[in-house]
Amino acid sequence: MKLKFKLMLLALTSSAVLFSSCSDDDDEPVVFVVNEEDAAEFVAVVLSVNTYGFSSNAIRFSEEVADNLSCGSQTQDSGTINETSSDGTISYSYDFTETYSYICDSEGGSVSYSFIAEQQLTTLRSDIDSDISGIWTVTDIDNSEPSYNLSGVYERSSDWDSKTDELPSAFITVDLSFTDLKVDKSSGDLVGGTSQFELSGSQIDTDGQMFQGTINFSDPEATEVAFTNGGTYTLNMRTGEINKTS
Repeated sequence: MKLKFKLMLLALTSSAVLFSSCSDDDDEPVVFVVNEEDAAEFVAVVLSVNTYGFSSNAIRFSEEVADNLSCGSQTQDSGTINETSSDGTISYSYDFTETYSYICDSEGGSVSYSFIAEQQLTTLRSDIDSDISGIWTVTDIDNSEPSYNLSGVYERSSDWDSKTDELPSAFITVDLSFTDLKVDKSSGDLVGGTSQFELSGSQIDTDGQMFQGTINFSDPEATEVAFTNGGTYTLNMRTGEINKTS
């Protein structure tokens, strides 16, 4: 697994998302500001395979069901994963625990899947600690359908800390809610359905900012991220690259 994508975390290290207050008053606090493009890149981080994102969980679920689960079984998986970019400028690690329970009393079977993880990510100028969690119900396990049917919630809450004294720390959360997403049984790719998302960013003693929108899953290399009353972006969930299209 390699970090090939253009992380929003890199954007956070630039001046694009953090602006100091008026220079004529050095005592005013620095204000955290995130624009729509920055929010889109953070959504990309939340979804990308290489950051134990939403799509990574879909792939892991598909592999676990295919290899280890049978009707009536329960299992748990846990571990630690460490990754570093090829140039050494970005590194992350996460500890995860995942549980599966295969229920037999529904047509095609269903699996209750839950997970939690703690992730630490470091760039040249930032440290970001995230708590990740999700509770999913997956159906169409044991039938001729080419995909699993997925419903549930996913959340990532992140503490962002600058390594430079002049920039503030911030708290960013992203919540996904979804019903009847399609997960390809052979690859684990998200190939159909929509998810609503909500992203908020704030500092202590500030009202913060809020973004909402819809994620349209069809092609894992061309997932649509559409902001409510805002722009539309195309995301490659395998590489994390995201581009504005309208």
